[in-house]
Amino acid sequence: MAEIIVNPDDVDSFIRLACGRLGVEERAWADRHLRRFLMRDPRCRSSIRGRLAEATRPGVGSLHSIRQKGGRPAWFFIPPEVEEEAGRVLDWIGSLHSIDPRLFRKIGKIRYEDARSKSCKWHESLSQREGRDVRDDPSGIEAVLSFDDGWGWVHLTTTEALVYEGAMMRHCVGDGAYDRMRTEIYSLRDENNEPHCTVEFDVERCRIQQARGKANCDVPERHMERLEALLGGLRPKRLNTRLSEFVVTEDGGILRVSHAGEWAPGTRIYAQLTLTNRDDVGSLPEGLHVNGSLIVANCSLERLPRNLTVCQALAGLSLSPIRDLPEGLTVRDLNLEDSAVKSIAPGTRVLRELNLVHSSVRRLPPGLSVGELLLFDGKTIRELPPDMTVKGQTIGDAIPGDIPETTVIVGDPRFADLVFDRMEHATVFGNLSGVDWPDPEFPGRLTVYGNLDLTGALLGLEAARSAVVVHGDLILKGTGVHKLPERWQVRGRLVLDE
Repeated sequence: MAEIIVNPDDVDSFIRLACGRLGVEERAWADRHLRRFLMRDPRCRSSIRGRLAEATRPGVGSLHSIRQKGGRPAWFFIPPEVEEEAGRVLDWIGSLHSIDPRLFRKIGKIRYEDARSKSCKWHESLSQREGRDVRDDPSGIEAVLSFDDGWGWVHLTTTEALVYEGAMMRHCVGDGAYDRMRTEIYSLRDENNEPHCTVEFDVERCRIQQARGKANCDVPERHMERLEALLGGLRPKRLNTRLSEFVVTEDGGILRVSHAGEWAPGTRIYAQLTLTNRDDVGSLPEGLHVNGSLIVANCSLERLPRNLTVCQALAGLSLSPIRDLPEGLTVRDLNLEDSAVKSIAPGTRVLRELNLVHSSVRRLPPGLSVGELLLFDGKTIRELPPDMTVKGQTIGDAIPGDIPETTVIVGDPRFADLVFDRMEHATVFGNLSGVDWPDPEFPGRLTVYGNLDLTGALLGLEAARSAVVVHGDLILKGTGVHKLPERWQVRGRLVLDE
């Protein structure tokens, strides 16, 4: 069964963002060839049932369309390596009119794979070229920030200034892709006017598109303070993923991640905070507020701060040494599967989903609050705090009697929220929805203490083989099923097509 992207609008949004500086012909090429490649690239796909923090849920119409085509839904997202690759290809496409005008006239026929190959060779040639004979354009540089040692940042305003920058820095900024000046290019110059760092700023989107050292390398550590000063003046709202050394605060300030231990208590980060593969972050300030996700995979951080708020996901804990969650934690999604976390502080608030399946947690704290879904293993967690709430309802009212020794889901999930993965038995205390779901996955045994709504779902042989007990209503309208499967039981109403 083929995978079909359920959020193609996000593909178009990424292309629009990446093509902001390009002309009509180049954008048309990206809309056709880059889009086709991204829609097929397995690096840009994830099962809808994964835990992509930034993903939005598909509409019923999109899932219904996929079901009609006999496909399996998948999410589109952009990993950093694909963003980097696409950016380099678009640099070549944007410069093609000056690199090879004859080939540019055939741009509509250039396949993405061919463009990627030619882009790699072109960028390699740029990194090896010598540009000492190229002259700068004094009238094309506008000073924007000066330092006491004679260094400073300048804004490049003419094609000649871009050519000098590209030749000296051995990258593509002077080869035509940026000549339309749709984004602003800044250059770090020394006392002899030699460039050392190039920054692209998209004013319309208030985003740093790129920051590069020589030969397209990352900006060296020795220039980070000067780069921080420029960013503080530009006040961007978002940064390129390669600029992981910096984050933007809610008030527009710029902070260095390597100095996180010195941030003020109550610091509020505008987007996400990524600490992946960092060994220079040993602590975070108390009261830290992150509007996006906090990612701690392979980070040396061993303890989270008190009164931490994460508005999206606290991610990467399965690859983190963190063993205890702090007091005052508020987080939207908390997945402790395969993590080293053994304790959760009393009063922790999880605004959407708490996943404790295959976790090291054996006891839940008093006052724990979960906004939508609680998932845990009834064999390892045998007792729940009586004052614990899920969807505002106390757990004692949600789970009658003993906790079953199965995977337990408390709340009202959809099949999109769950991965049964050959699970033997699962119990849902709430309503389970598979409306218009193209291929609902069932465990060996499924018990639902609410309603099971499968309206418009495409039920395969796996569903018929599963033993299903529904204590509420079972709705099978639009499924083509006119008879209850042999191993299914319904305690409430059975609703079929008339």
